[in-house]
Amino acid sequence: MSEDVATPAQVLSTNIYDSAAEAIEAIAAADVLGLGVRVFNRLVLEEEGEEDTLVEEWVVDLLATVPTADEAPDEV
Repeated sequence: MSEDVATPAQVLSTNIYDSAAEAIEAIAAADVLGLGVRVFNRLVLEEEGEEDTLVEEWVVDLLATVPTADEAPDEV
């Protein structure tokens, strides 16, 4: 195996937030601790109510190290 191949950063935890503001707060905390983050948002069906309603949630993965720019994110 080549030494040029970077190993992906270890995911310490995955946290889901209801708002971008909460996600930004978590990202700032990770920065203070020197942790890396991977952030994305997604639409999910709201569990309450009779109508099918999509709500946005923010997913913040806390990583053991800060990923390099050339690490490709995993396909979701």
